[in-house]
Amino acid sequence: MNENQLKVETKFINRVVAIILATGMYATIGLYLVGLVLLFTKGGDIPSLSGQYFHSFSDFFSALFSLHPRAFLYLGTVTLILTPVSRVFISIIAFWKEKDFKYVGVTAIVFFIIMISVVAGSVFKLNVG
Repeated sequence: MNENQLKVETKFINRVVAIILATGMYATIGLYLVGLVLLFTKGGDIPSLSGQYFHSFSDFFSALFSLHPRAFLYLGTVTLILTPVSRVFISIIAFWKEKDFKYVGVTAIVFFIIMISVVAGSVFKLNVG
């Protein structure tokens, strides 16, 4: 691959990453706003979200479709977390295309650690601190 092709591909990958980060940010803000509007329009006390989990996907989707504020706030948080995770995943692809296998390995290890942490935290409901 010549230098011009590499520059074009790098610009394209940077553009994709920028779109992913911007979309994640706007989606998070939108979901939080919907959750807050629902929270204040439905009235009642502001619920504590700490230590509360949806016990199944059906519980989550049921709450989401019934316009429960907690479901939108939770989805906003998940979107916020997944935004940089998707950036790490795109970096693996970018380094692979550039044949920079050292950084493919390093980034894959980071991605693997993130995935293990997410799975361990959700399966075992680990509390740190």
